[in-house]
Parts: sequence; C-alpha cells; structure tokens
Amino acid sequence: MEILVHFDEPAWRLVGQRDLSVRLEGETRTLADVIGELTKQFAGLGAELRGQTGDFIPYSLFLNDEVVRWVDVENTRVKDGDRVRVILPIAGGCAQRRRR
Repeated sequence: MEILVHFDEPAWRLVGQRDLSVRLEGETRTLADVIGELTKQFAGLGAELRGQTGDFIPYSLFLNDEVVRWVDVENTRVKDGDRVRVILPIAGGCAQRRRR
C-alpha cells in the first residue's frame, strides 16, 4: 500500500521535500507503521516529531483531514491512498485590551 505524506514547516526540511510517499507491505497497517518507516529513512525525524525529551510532542498529525492524537497512532489504521499531514501548530494571536 502507498500512503501520501505532506510535511509543513519546519519538518519538511528534515526530509528535503514537502510531499513523499511511504510504501507499506501487508494488509493491516497503522499510522505508527507510517511514522516508523519515515523515521528509518530520515535521521532525526523521530526526535523532531515526538519532541526531544519524549514528553513534549510539538507536531500534530492528520489522517485524511482528521486529527489523530499521538496516543492513538498505534491503533489508527491506514489504507492504500490515505493522506497524512504533519504540521506544527502555532499558538498565537493578538492581545486584547480590557475595557473597564
């Protein structure tokens, strides 16, 4: 099966391209298998995706436009043609003044 993966800024710099495909053998595969294949191919990607200490996970994962929590990657099945997106969410906004 072939899974399409899109990396947003800055993760794509570790793999050298924004879009790539991951080939997996077998019928039943999970998002953890996709991440595992990517981390085998690209040194440093696993530490980047999961955070340097392992207890802070900066990147968000989407499978076909649905958010997937990191605790669920082992149980989230993928199928041929699925799309995975890896993004770094950025919190922000403008401060508002309180009126009294």
